[in-house]
Amino acid sequence: MTQHTTKNPSYASDNWKITENFSTWKELREHFYQNESIFALGNGYIGMRGTFEEGLKTTRHPNTAAKNESVVSVDGTYLNGFYESQKIKYPESAYAYAENSQTMLNVPNGKIINVFLGDSKEPLYIDTGMFTDYSRTLNMDRGLLERKLSWQSENGLKVDVQVKRLVSFKRPNIAAIEFRLIPHFNGSIKFESILNGNVQNVSAESDPRIGSHLDGCVLSSVNDPIKLPEGGILQQVTSHSKMLLVSAMDNQLDSGSKPTSVTPEYQGVKSEKDNDNVIKVVYEVQAQDGTPIALHKFIAYSYAPQNSASFDSLVTHIQKELADARQLGFAGLEDEQRAYMDHFWEQANVSIKGKPNDTSVAQLQEGIRFNMFHMLQAAGRNGQTNIGSKGLTGEGYDGHYFWDTEMFAAPFFQFVEPEVCRKLLEYRFGTLKQARQRARELSHPRGAAYAWRTINGEECSAFFPAGTAQYHINADIAYAIRSYVASTEDTQFLVDQGAEMIFETARLWADLGEYVPARGNAFCIHGVTGPDEYTAIVDNNCFTNMLAQENLRYACEVAHWLKETHPEDYNKLASKLEPPLAAEEISEWARAADAMYIPYDPQTGLFAQDDGFFNRASWRWDWGKRDGKDVLLKRFHYLVIYRHQINKQADVVLALYLLPNRATLEEKRRNFNYYEQITTHDSSLSTCTFGIVASEIGYHGRAYNYFMETARMDLDDHHGNVTAGVHIANMAGTWMSLVNGFAGLRLESGRHLAESIPHYKPYLPDQWDEYSFRVCHSRHCILQVTVKRSMINNRNGVEVEYELVSGNSQTLNVKHHGIPFELDQTNSKRSFILAD
Repeated sequence: MTQHTTKNPSYASDNWKITENFSTWKELREHFYQNESIFALGNGYIGMRGTFEEGLKTTRHPNTAAKNESVVSVDGTYLNGFYESQKIKYPESAYAYAENSQTMLNVPNGKIINVFLGDSKEPLYIDTGMFTDYSRTLNMDRGLLERKLSWQSENGLKVDVQVKRLVSFKRPNIAAIEFRLIPHFNGSIKFESILNGNVQNVSAESDPRIGSHLDGCVLSSVNDPIKLPEGGILQQVTSHSKMLLVSAMDNQLDSGSKPTSVTPEYQGVKSEKDNDNVIKVVYEVQAQDGTPIALHKFIAYSYAPQNSASFDSLVTHIQKELADARQLGFAGLEDEQRAYMDHFWEQANVSIKGKPNDTSVAQLQEGIRFNMFHMLQAAGRNGQTNIGSKGLTGEGYDGHYFWDTEMFAAPFFQFVEPEVCRKLLEYRFGTLKQARQRARELSHPRGAAYAWRTINGEECSAFFPAGTAQYHINADIAYAIRSYVASTEDTQFLVDQGAEMIFETARLWADLGEYVPARGNAFCIHGVTGPDEYTAIVDNNCFTNMLAQENLRYACEVAHWLKETHPEDYNKLASKLEPPLAAEEISEWARAADAMYIPYDPQTGLFAQDDGFFNRASWRWDWGKRDGKDVLLKRFHYLVIYRHQINKQADVVLALYLLPNRATLEEKRRNFNYYEQITTHDSSLSTCTFGIVASEIGYHGRAYNYFMETARMDLDDHHGNVTAGVHIANMAGTWMSLVNGFAGLRLESGRHLAESIPHYKPYLPDQWDEYSFRVCHSRHCILQVTVKRSMINNRNGVEVEYELVSGNSQTLNVKHHGIPFELDQTNSKRSFILAD
């Protein structure tokens, strides 16, 4: 393995593993809090931070006020979509402000395995005694976290520790641990396997990006724990959201002989103030020098809203899941996990090759696989959950779902695992009722206004200038639906769910905008905020207007297609909408789209971010440095920021990427040059967008630098806040930077709305010898694209190879730098030489 010199120098990698190696506790503790996020595991339903099973002696929670030598740690376990709510307290409230917060909860901790050695019961803590040969490895090819440690107590007792942990992709409710101990002494060893229901979230009154406003444990037990021979089940309910939660564990100990005692302990609710919900199973064994002892722990979670399930049904379900996992055993779960990961990487792998000793290329390979792995771990797969901006790795942004899904995560899954993409869009359909209600609260008589930040579909952003005002999320969702349907040809989704969302979002734009005589009766949209949150409540935000125009036009296209191809479904949907959809309304959508005002200066070739953007003063202060917060907000009031030409993230540049035909190449260069100078990239969403457009306009050096920043953002903690969780949108953006940036992939319209032609315009970065990736087109075709240096006519050149590696019973239409070609069963491979 190669040791990398990075901001966090602990990592070494073989490109499929993230490994930390430390020889002293001082070195380990320096990165411990941040690496809890890096080494987190998840499966889209359960997420577990990468803390140690046996814990630390000197750990303290971030909520603890004491400032001492202990290590800050959040031993978090999270369930996608499981949340608590409470009333938002406003110093000055007003009509239609968001009413309730939503916070993804830290749920009962089932990872705990305490170990006590010898007759004196010395606790095993890495931060006491001495240790050697420590390593921790995230195996991205196997979906497995491993840890190894050789440790000696203060009294000289020596043990080797080998731990494996997985969160099962095949069994969404299940996580499992293998805790293997090899003693180098004869004597007593005591194991305590614990399920601790006394958990709390990180409190962060002043910064919701890193924690919540919840105080203490908000889970209450409603029944005594259910006893199992070697485990138990907790039943809890949240105070306000009234969600039911069942948490369970079961254990198996293999010590070569029967343990001298097995003692389950159960502690129920003693009083309302003493909410003591702990299940403990204690094993006592007589260890023999060199004889391994393995504790296998199976952990299960299930939850449901109170009105949709009962504790009895949840308990029955979780008992079966737990019993099945125990019967299969850890080794069986590990085999299942490996098979799942083999399938994922078979259809999704990205490979980068450079010079043999070029560590920067190795770091980028490590970074992109790490990011793809965390994307896989973050995505909800049941149609009822989505992707939080931090995934399931931490409590930043309260676990909320944002536009990140549609603009960044959905494109990744659309080409890697289309079924996951569909489930993410199904979640939005499931919250359409709440979006309609929100539209009425905002005085729109029809249509839907999707929440800017949410878990259950209701708006929970307390800062409306950068929350509710971001109407563009409606168009983002519509864009994602359009892209998914065109890429996958999944017209049934459009019939069943997509069309209704498209129509309701179009209705909102038609009501929100107005025809302005002073602008030649152009259709204008006032009082909104675009993607750039350093410019709020503006008129005619360019991104919003462009994406709204596409939303309206697509709604017309879908309406005509549905009426012609599925007349019964169209009539049923048109009648279902309130008020019913009429032909005149569809005509009005077309009129509004055609008249949409796009702020553009023909003299400079620049798109104005909004009506008044170019009239604002230039920023005249130093930007400062990132330290986990937006650099400007530490020193400047929002009003100061709003009055200047300063961007937090890509806005116009993002629109030009998403809508490639809206500007010429020269116009894109001018806009890129202009907005690059005034963008701080405080948002983790920004650098990938600038990198993709830099590739398109021929700024290859800058594109590569942006890719370096994007690919290693979390591994090197570029924003200084990975402790609160990874940056999911940026992780998807890493993949996009390569596939949509270096390889230039864009989808061109086909013969009908459910068809598209992938158009590649690849180039090879100077630093690389080769890169390749696989993408899914039309839900059936896996295409591998390889761009590599090659000897061509006795000269060094670049060759691009397209190979249909599966689904070759179909014909796939592709374009390469404008040249159309076909791949099928008889002609599954095509090569091109890039011009100098």
